[in-house]
Amino acid sequence: MARLNDTALLRNVDFDTLRDAVLAEARTYGLELLRDGADGACVRWTEGCVEFTRHDSGCMAQVSAERADLLQTMRDGVVAHVAARAPEAALALRWSGQDAAGALPANARVMRVESVERLDCGFTRIALRGDVSRFSNTAIHFRLGLPPEGRTPVWPTVGSNGATVWPKGEDALHLPVYTALEAEGDRLVFDIFRHEGGRATAWADGAPVGSQVVVVGPGGGGCEIEGAIIAHADDTAFPAIARILAACPDLSGTVHLYPSTDAAARYPFPPHDGVTLMRHQGKRDRMASAACDVIRTDRHAWFAGERRQAERVRKAWKTAGGSARQSYIAAFWQ
Repeated sequence: MARLNDTALLRNVDFDTLRDAVLAEARTYGLELLRDGADGACVRWTEGCVEFTRHDSGCMAQVSAERADLLQTMRDGVVAHVAARAPEAALALRWSGQDAAGALPANARVMRVESVERLDCGFTRIALRGDVSRFSNTAIHFRLGLPPEGRTPVWPTVGSNGATVWPKGEDALHLPVYTALEAEGDRLVFDIFRHEGGRATAWADGAPVGSQVVVVGPGGGGCEIEGAIIAHADDTAFPAIARILAACPDLSGTVHLYPSTDAAARYPFPPHDGVTLMRHQGKRDRMASAACDVIRTDRHAWFAGERRQAERVRKAWKTAGGSARQSYIAAFWQ
């Protein structure tokens, strides 16, 4: 597949400041640093690459990827980095090959709700119909854009600076992140963990069959893991663990599960001969401590749960000398 490239001149943006910020993010999230020097830095990011080079007028950015949706995700990331330090420059930048302003972003698809099934384990299973061709085992998470109840949906568009423009005010979308349990043909299946007061829970309980939503992504971690694993997951990450078990028949190791209710403890994981599932109900606040106590750099470290706990595990993993390629440590909520 031909690789896609896009460039933008970031006028009046200090190269050194932007480089330091990108390198800090690479260290925090274990991104692979492909090149770093006084005049340029290149990082592998979101299944593609982003490169910044020094320029007489400021800084030059280049993004590259194999698919248009990944390219859009990286454009969004670059614009966000620039906006945090030079808002006017972020608004003024223009990409050489971006989609037409006003179009639906390449990493977004409008889909229709096919079915809603309330499971007896505290989750609701949703099936959507639409284009899922960009989904794969290397990126299994996506954002679900839910329009406000009672209003005509307004979907995101591409702005003049190439970044995604989200509807605001009364038209603002709710944008939770979910895991694709199945993405084949024209069907996307995922589970919502039901909790009182949750907007997605209320939406699912409203039996929205036939209604439209927007799906943005995929992104985030994949589900193909080799060798042995030590995983820790709370309720919000149960679907991701289920996807990993289904995709990796040769996987071995232990998965520690932290259900918050009796119902969640019944979540239907696929059978797996090589992986032991251990449930620790009522101990979700101890997940980070438990994960830090059993860190082994010869095994894949997998952790997903509350943000502060994830940060603690990420720090411990780095201190132990763990490789970014041998880990997935993520905040699924805060």
